[in-house]
Amino acid sequence: MWDSLPSCLTAKDFLSELLHKWRHLVGGKVQRGLRAIESGRFSHDIIFSATPNTPPNSLISGRRRYRVLFSCQVWPDDCEEDGEAEAGRLGQRLVQLGQRSLDVLTKWYSSFQDCDGGDCRIHNDFSGLDSDLSVRLHGQHLAQELILRTVRGYLEMPQPDKALALSFHGWSGTGKNFVARMLVENLYRDGLKSDCVKMFITMFHFPHPKYVDVYKERLMDQIQGTQQRCHQSLFIFDEAEKLHPELLELLGPHLERQAPEVRRTESQRTIFLFLSNLGGNVINEVVLNLLKAGWAREEITVEHLEPRLQAEIRESTESGFGHSRLVKENLIDFFVPFLPLEYRHVRLCVRDAFLSQGLLYTEEVLDEVAKMMTYVPREEQLFSSQGCKSISQRINYFLP
Repeated sequence: MWDSLPSCLTAKDFLSELLHKWRHLVGGKVQRGLRAIESGRFSHDIIFSATPNTPPNSLISGRRRYRVLFSCQVWPDDCEEDGEAEAGRLGQRLVQLGQRSLDVLTKWYSSFQDCDGGDCRIHNDFSGLDSDLSVRLHGQHLAQELILRTVRGYLEMPQPDKALALSFHGWSGTGKNFVARMLVENLYRDGLKSDCVKMFITMFHFPHPKYVDVYKERLMDQIQGTQQRCHQSLFIFDEAEKLHPELLELLGPHLERQAPEVRRTESQRTIFLFLSNLGGNVINEVVLNLLKAGWAREEITVEHLEPRLQAEIRESTESGFGHSRLVKENLIDFFVPFLPLEYRHVRLCVRDAFLSQGLLYTEEVLDEVAKMMTYVPREEQLFSSQGCKSISQRINYFLP
């Protein structure tokens, strides 16, 4: 890795190049490790760990297992079955170690960045976003591709003429909030604590319709204040389908295209994310019908879903979102469908929950937790009605 680094780099460029290569190296190892675990190559028994009473021959055996694991990764064709079993005892720990090493290096690099007069609050880590969407998000190939492409394209535009507005739609637990957090964490150094990020939960921040005038004034102040402080700002509206119609109308001017003469000299970039369960039933219905017709899930495209999804949003009588100028005047750039999650995706969420807490697991435990979820429709039992919601709480039942 060191030999491939270019010569004559500044300290900042050296750190940036090192982080990029470390991401590529560790990220690849983590993904291969996860794939190996998922395919059954690695077992999930309790792995070797030394204690003060560990006999010397066990320590030697532990070192041997590391050598076996290394040889199995480098020369898989020459790896014996018993060697794979030995290596498997360390599989989970190395996956966890690789991800933790990547997180530590990323944080360390960010603390040493030289902003060169720029805004240190903003770092737009598209490699990290790509990695998160690829490794941590399950069953959402449409969202993964669309979000990365649109957000990166928008933020790299020399002078955008409007704010980017994305509307996430799907059942609860399919990953809408999860992806919103990924965006925040990879675009801003301080994540949700950044001065440039504001998140609004409708029933928490705007619960009473009779106070809508107060809410409008506060919301306007927050948007304008954030945009004045930051040349790149991000606003998230959770439960967007419950927003008061007057609040939706208030947002309209912020999403309109700006005439060249009124654009600021310093290019202003603003992203609006609207998260909603609206349209979730239609998305599920379309996906179910395509799967029954023999389509592979990964073959489903946005074109399969977009007409029905937009029609459902516009015609909904339970929400004013589809009747607002945001939708009627096409101020939303993309409606992003989040597909219902199947058993295999829930199982991956369970695995991630164990790994995130540094806990070991077995294949049987993954199945047990995944089976605790409710699956619909009644006949097919195909989609988790809660997606991956509450997984982290459910694994507590299986802790010693």
